[in-house]
Amino acid sequence: MVLLKTTIRHWEGCNPGFMMGWSDALHLDDVKSSSIVFLAVVILFALPTQYTFFKYCCGSAPFTGRAMDACLSWTFIHNNMPWGLCFLIGGGFALAEGSKVSGMAKMLGQSMAFIESTPRDVVIGVTIVIAIACTTFSSNMAVCNILTPVFCEMALAVKIHPLLLTLPSTLAMSFAYLLPVSTPPNAIVCGYANIKTKYMAVAGILPTLLGIVLLWINAVTWGAVIFPDTKDFPDWANEARLF
Repeated sequence: MVLLKTTIRHWEGCNPGFMMGWSDALHLDDVKSSSIVFLAVVILFALPTQYTFFKYCCGSAPFTGRAMDACLSWTFIHNNMPWGLCFLIGGGFALAEGSKVSGMAKMLGQSMAFIESTPRDVVIGVTIVIAIACTTFSSNMAVCNILTPVFCEMALAVKIHPLLLTLPSTLAMSFAYLLPVSTPPNAIVCGYANIKTKYMAVAGILPTLLGIVLLWINAVTWGAVIFPDTKDFPDWANEARLF
């Protein structure tokens, strides 16, 4: 519990944004949130489960010949760590970075410039449908990391506020109701409950259709009320188009 609270305090004070954090004060620009977690894990590997080890720190021989169990062991991590989920999330970020560095996101977004004359509400609906169609056959984490940069470039190409395309499409990527591969929770439920793919697909048709309609209606109505600045193409987006 003490180690957990210490880790949280270091997270909060690393780079809070509104004030100088300890990483800024020590000029540790490469220290991220993951570094703090890894340090906490290393400490758990080193700390014994019993406090009796203190008497051997400054004591004299003879010492016990039996190794004390640590708070964390590799066997426990190997058996309980969701490795598939780690690779899934990490792979999604890797795909997003690869599409950005290679220029694929920019190329795909600019290729949609021909719909510039299409009504804005129709473009929003198209992005919602594309997002749901893609997340049906792939993990929503990977799809979100790939499509979000594409929709940003698409918004710049057709001169629409990027939030109008990225926010509804990001919410749409959570409508993964049709297949087990759509999202890890679907796969977990199908595995434990022995649900066949066809039954999940049939049960997910109506929620998916309702999600498309309701999300589109809210995006074109309440979206303009909550985010009034999205009516016009922002100046900062014009500057982004120059690069």
